[in-house]
Amino acid sequence: MTVWKQFATLGLMVPLLAGAIDAKAQDQSKTLVVAVPSDPVALEPGTNKAEPIGSEIILNVFDTLVAWTAPDFTKVEGRLAETWTVSADGKEFDFKLRPGVKFHDGTDFDAAAVKFSLERTKKTNSYVQATFGLISDIAVVSPTEVKISLAQPYPAFLSILAQPQAAIVSPAAVQKFGDGFAKNPVGTGPFVFKSAQADTNVILDANPTYFRGAPKLSRIVYRVIPDASTRRLELENGGVDIVQQQGQLSAIAAEDIASLKKNKDVQVLEASSQIIRQLEFNNSKKDGPFADVRVRKAIASAIDYDGLLAGVFGGTAERVYGPLTTNSWAFDPKVKELAPKYDPELAKKLLKEAGVDPTTLSIKLYSFQGPLWGAVATFVQANLADIGINATIEQTEFPALRALQTAGQFDVALDGRQPWYNDPDAHITIGYLSSLANTAMTFRMPEDKDLDALILKAQQTADMDARKQLYFTVQEEIMKRVPGAYLFSPKLIVYARANVKGLVINSAPPLNEYWSVSKG
Repeated sequence: MTVWKQFATLGLMVPLLAGAIDAKAQDQSKTLVVAVPSDPVALEPGTNKAEPIGSEIILNVFDTLVAWTAPDFTKVEGRLAETWTVSADGKEFDFKLRPGVKFHDGTDFDAAAVKFSLERTKKTNSYVQATFGLISDIAVVSPTEVKISLAQPYPAFLSILAQPQAAIVSPAAVQKFGDGFAKNPVGTGPFVFKSAQADTNVILDANPTYFRGAPKLSRIVYRVIPDASTRRLELENGGVDIVQQQGQLSAIAAEDIASLKKNKDVQVLEASSQIIRQLEFNNSKKDGPFADVRVRKAIASAIDYDGLLAGVFGGTAERVYGPLTTNSWAFDPKVKELAPKYDPELAKKLLKEAGVDPTTLSIKLYSFQGPLWGAVATFVQANLADIGINATIEQTEFPALRALQTAGQFDVALDGRQPWYNDPDAHITIGYLSSLANTAMTFRMPEDKDLDALILKAQQTADMDARKQLYFTVQEEIMKRVPGAYLFSPKLIVYARANVKGLVINSAPPLNEYWSVSKG
């Protein structure tokens, strides 16, 4: 007689097995498995530079002073801050903090922790220098009140404080772990960091004493699955609960979406993003054909925008008309009229007016690596060929492409910007302020005192209605200069099992919070 039969005969096997099955079922119903393509980078605010996976984990392990309010994400709400006031000149932000909150290590959250965290990130994280650099002072008024002073008005500052880089860390844990804090992150958030195993997973457990109430889930597992087809199979088979696009064009192949939408066990959640992908010119070059605005207009008129969206993306991206996406609160509707339209004959005419023979205009078209970026580059290459321009595609890894662009060693490149805070400043200032032309992947705008002054005025004006009108003018001025051809905005797409409930997609930053999520 087998051991199994012996236990069954004694009447022990069934209840033991049933108990194990019940426990396993309970664990699965409370565990959310999120498929990610690679290990997360920088799991703490002091080193995070907007890497999507690490940033999302931060927003679930830590809290920020304020956060964007679901489901519309059009205004901020208090998190660790209960209330706040802003001075009339827009330079002082006074926060009243939530009392009685504890870090995961049991130490108290207070104003001193806010000061410690923000000053630490300002010192250690170069990514936020342009914004945190505006902080002139952080004063601890009382254990539950902190005052942040800026060197100049910056109305978008509350948006900055909702970013992962502005999350509040445990000073005691930083002191305890030192440089190892990134491997032992401690915040106040709804989930507690449990473990990380390279090339395998990151595990977060629920924080039962979370100040907004315990999460509905007991555990989140970020499971590393590099291959897109494997991620899809695991989703369909129930091995993972969520696969997310995050604007990276790589989660699941676009052609698979139609099939997934027909699968009753899978839900496809879509939302417009504020990500912009464009063909940009090296606008700092004072010689060569692209210094002539007519040549830039010609190339912008040569691109079949609707064909690109339909042929390459199959409904997973939307048209971008100018410097801001249509869902930005500062989008100028007039930009739709100003945007170039697909007109190859006009493109040829403009080249002729500029005295440029397109057959002599041979260019290198730089783009990111990956099959979808390759498809975009090939599409644009064919459009340029239709007006006589020969373009050679150079697909380049991100660090190398960034180096080329900041060094100005290119004529045209496929590029983009993914905003991490919900304000036009995230696109406009970094992209078009000429003093920042050489600092990042920008449009490398030439010196333009009038446009620069307009951008800075829009950035610093405290009245939001006045800011909006200023950004209308900024957009129209940028459109006159044709710094690039605005191509598309990839949708934020989350593929989830049908039993995943309560997930809401945020557009800026495009990161998921799981405090309110459950599995039915």
